[in-house]
Amino acid sequence: MEWSPISASELEALVELQLSECTLTEREIFSQYRIPFRLTAIERFGKYESVFIVAMHRSVAMYFEDVEEGFNLSPLRSDGSIAQPGWQQWSLQEALNNLVLPQPE
Repeated sequence: MEWSPISASELEALVELQLSECTLTEREIFSQYRIPFRLTAIERFGKYESVFIVAMHRSVAMYFEDVEEGFNLSPLRSDGSIAQPGWQQWSLQEALNNLVLPQPE
């Protein structure tokens, strides 16, 4: 089976499914930080590809890493690309809870 990037409609369905597993408070927090899905560049092994950002809190983006099939957090570079790719494979709920935890200065 050949890998292909997740589409916006597939990601929307995944977000809705995982939101249904969140608490009411977590859903409210997500709605506060949710943004319209935005493609941005991510560097993977020296090659630039794209991922969708789904939420922003302060300067931290929550994005879906479709190679690892999980949500991750990263600050953005000045050009809007992912500055620190992560490999956490978090569910939306786990990423959301990490997004709103105090971030190191």
